Parts: sequence; structure tokens; C-alpha cells
Amino acid sequence: MVRSPGFRPWAVATVMSLLPLTLSVLPDSWFTTSYMLVSPPVCPGSDLEIAVYSRLSHVLGWNFVLVPLAFAVWLLTRAGRAARVTGRAVAAYVLLQALFGPALMAYDLLTVGAGCRQVWGPSAAWNLGMAAYQTVYGVLILRAVRPAGSRPRVRLRRTAGILGVCCLLLAVPVADRGADGRYTGLDVTPSVYAGAAGTGAPDETEWLVTSIVADHSADDESVLLEEDDCDTWTVLHQSYGDTPPRDRERAFLCTARDVAGYAPRLVTLPDRELLAFGRALCGVADRPSTEPRVRTLLDQAGAYDWSWSLMNALVFLCPDTVARKRPELVLSEAEAQKKEDDHQAEMTAHCADPARRPRAVRRATTALFVGEGGGYLVEGDTYGTGAGRPRRLDRAFDAVIDRLTTTSVSVRTAVENSSICVSVKALNRAPRVRLRGWDTVAETGVVSMGGRIELLGEGDAPLPNLAVAGPGRYRVRVYVRGQEEALRYASERPVEEHLVLVFPGTSGKTLFLRG
Repeated sequence: MVRSPGFRPWAVATVMSLLPLTLSVLPDSWFTTSYMLVSPPVCPGSDLEIAVYSRLSHVLGWNFVLVPLAFAVWLLTRAGRAARVTGRAVAAYVLLQALFGPALMAYDLLTVGAGCRQVWGPSAAWNLGMAAYQTVYGVLILRAVRPAGSRPRVRLRRTAGILGVCCLLLAVPVADRGADGRYTGLDVTPSVYAGAAGTGAPDETEWLVTSIVADHSADDESVLLEEDDCDTWTVLHQSYGDTPPRDRERAFLCTARDVAGYAPRLVTLPDRELLAFGRALCGVADRPSTEPRVRTLLDQAGAYDWSWSLMNALVFLCPDTVARKRPELVLSEAEAQKKEDDHQAEMTAHCADPARRPRAVRRATTALFVGEGGGYLVEGDTYGTGAGRPRRLDRAFDAVIDRLTTTSVSVRTAVENSSICVSVKALNRAPRVRLRGWDTVAETGVVSMGGRIELLGEGDAPLPNLAVAGPGRYRVRVYVRGQEEALRYASERPVEEHLVLVFPGTSGKTLFLRG
């Protein structure tokens, strides 16, 4: 087989397929580059390449495995029919990947224009070089599996058949999908400023961006050219509904530069480019982030998805679009507070006092919202006295008590980011222990140095001061039920119930009464 005319092409093709593996030992910085485009043109070829390689990444790029395997089949079968079929299939696999990217690039340049050259980026030369490299050993494989004595016309027909299949596969994705009239920052590039500077008649791209910026800067020149105080929106967090229309572009500039962790590339843009980019994002803000053109814009902003922070900035430019996904962002502070109060009242209506006895000096029942991780805190104020030292807690209490100090007790809940029913009662003396109807009951002691004991959750539920006897030592008894049901069944209403009794008591001992 070594003397066979197909051995040398096969050997060279195999070595060429394995050589790229040596690049893995080199630093990644040699092969990666970072660059940013401000609202580039929509290039369907580039979008398709990203979509194909993201969805088929598990079946592409295996040349270094398939080519040596096909060479082994050729050696074992002594260049038989199976070897020829396998070789042609692998050659088609290699050539399809090699020609796919260049074909899409050519399609974008011919149909969209030179603007797509920026989208394909500085890696285009490397990709074309690798495509040519793969094409060489793909052709060598076809030459190696050529039957001895075959006529040139037959060889040409078979080669044309393989290339024809590749072309058909490539023609499907680049077929015209119709015009899309949605504005997504089409051809917005930094070159627009050359036309605006009077270097000649602006082309269509320059006219588009110049009109976008000019229409919104004539009356608000100071918004774009001066650095204004952003504390109103970045510190005080004034909402869209409370911001006058004349200040909304300024509000967008401030909030967009305050979302560094969610869209970091927006921070460095000048005012005019940031406004143009924001309007480009507004054009697709109601679309899923998985769409190719949406994904391109989000990547250029450095954003993973339509985060709350990003939408909170965009609402000042396109409130109607943002409201389709996050209607709460267009409300004023008063409207948002009313909505929150209405929701709190609705949740609390599903909660009832679980124990009419004992009679309490102060009492309240509410739907308490618990945040990430769940739980709430029953705390006596310390006023800088140095109290609040951690206390040891037996593992048996982990089901209800999460953490314990001399001045506070952290109560565990089964649910998180949801509401639970909580009833609190402040008593003058220790009540009788009633276990019936409750799953878990625990009791411990806390100290109030300033005469206040409060139950603190994630929200602002109106709960009274539970330290009825002023400063001193108190006992806190916690009753819990409904945790298993809350975990088993998803419900918008609160299911888990807690009853917290606070009364004077000198003991600091923790008791586990029922579990």
C-alpha cells in the first residue's frame, strides 16, 4: 500500500488535518482579538454562520478525527470500494466546512455592501487562510481515492457531483428571506461624522445617522455636549414616569453609563453615538435575544440578555417598546407604590390570624415577602453597645432557625422570592405552649437594648414594635407550618405560615418544642 499512488496524498492530507492541533499549545491571545462596532449593517451571511456553528458545534470541526479514520479504512481495505466511499464522504465534510464561511462572506459583500467587511472583522484573513488550507487536503483526499485507470471525464463528473451537493447545501441558507423593514441600527458606523463635517454630499448611511442624531439634538444640545449631574437617576433612581420629557435623553445617557456590569461597552461611547446605539437597541427591544440581529447588537453592547438594568436605561428612549416586556418601568413612583400596595393587600387578604389566643398587646398579620435564599429576621436594636455576639446552635434547629445571636434570630423559610403569611404578637407574659396544628415550634431569647424588637423581611410590611416592656430580655417563640405544601405546589398565593410570639423572659436558652 505504501507504493500505491494514493498513499502519498492520503498521508499528506492526514498530517495536514492533525497539524492545527499544535496551535492549542500556543497562547490564546495570539488568535483572539476584541473590537466593537456601533450599530453595524445587518449581514445575513454572518448571522447565519453564527447560528449554524452555535447549533451544530457538536458535529463540526472533527477533521482531525475523521481524516485519520478514513485513511485507516483505506489502508485496511486496500483501497477498496468502502475506502473510496468513506474518503469521498470525508472529503465532502471537509470541503463543505472550508467553503461555507467564504461563500457567506462573498454573499454579504455582494448583496449588502462593504459595510459587512467590518462585521466579519479582522479575523476574516485568518478564516480565509484556514479555508484554503482545508480545501487543499480535501482535494488531496479526492485525488487519493481516485480509482486507478479512471477516465478524466468520469473523474470530472464525480468531482462535480460532490461540489454540486456542497453548493446546494450552501445555497439553502443564503436564499433570499425577504426584506425586513425593522430598524436595527442599519449601517450606523463612525464614518457618518465624515459626511457631517462637510467633506461632500452624504451617502445614504450618513444621511440616516445624521438625521437620527440631528432630530434629537437640535432642542437638547446641552444634553449631548455637557456633562450633567446624573445623581437624579443613578443615586435617587428617579423613574421614567417622574422624569420630564425634556430630560429623558439625559436620563438615558446617565443610566446607560451606570449599567457597566450588564452592558459594559456602552460606558465608553460619546453622547451622540450612545444615543444612536440606544435607538438601535430600541428597534429590537421587544424581540428575543436569540434572534441573530438582536444577538449581534447585544454582543456589541457587551450584554448577555435584555437585563433589567439595560431595559431601565432604554425606557427613557422607547417607553412603548420597553413596556411590552417590563410594564413596571414606565410607572411613576406614586403609580409603582400604589401597584405594590394593591399587590400587598391582595396577598395579605389570603392570610388570617392562626391563633385568636392569647390576647396580645400588639398584633399584626401580613403577607411577608422573602427574597433570595428565603428567611426573615427578628431583631432587637443594639445602638452600638457591642451586643449581637453569635451563639451556638444545635443542628436540630436548622429546620427553623438559621442563625442566632444575643440580639437577633434568623428564621428559615422553605420558599424564596415569594410571600409567606406571618402573624406577630407582642405579649406581657409567657403564653401556654400550643402545638396542635403546627409542624415546627422553636423558642429562644433575644436582648433589646433600645426598647425595640422588629421583624424584618425583604419588603416594607407594616409590623409593630414587639418589645412591649421596653429595653430588656425577651423570648421569641416561632410556629411554622405549610412548608412541605409550599414546596410541593406552585402557587401565587402564600402557602407557608409563621406565627411569631414575643414576650418578656430572662432565659437565653434555645428550646426545640416540636419538629
